[in-house]
Amino acid sequence: MLIALWVTIGSAIGGLARYGVGVWLGGAVPLGLPVATFLVNLVGSAALGFLIGRQQVMGLPPHVYMGLTTGLLGGFTTYSTFNAELLRMTLAGDWGRFVAYASVTLLACFVGSYLGMLLGGRGG
Repeated sequence: MLIALWVTIGSAIGGLARYGVGVWLGGAVPLGLPVATFLVNLVGSAALGFLIGRQQVMGLPPHVYMGLTTGLLGGFTTYSTFNAELLRMTLAGDWGRFVAYASVTLLACFVGSYLGMLLGGRGG
């Protein structure tokens, strides 16, 4: 029950933070790419990698770990929005932006999570 409470609280905070980033960046869409979604997914991936590395080194309590990962970062990151934006690009026939956005997001988020893991204490 404690884990569920921490996940619920983390999800609410993560969702509000995600909304805040969208408001802060407004409709910023340089080169036609959705910056807010990219930014939250990159930051969220790096933070998740950090927590995975930290968990390997010092073992956070289960309720804290789940509250931060599944709750906070799950509420903050936006895979469904990422897919919806890719769908819009597909429907518009904008294959160049589709490939660029999908490729850059996947690569950057992977690198971010790996670097986060290294910073978290789990050296490779």
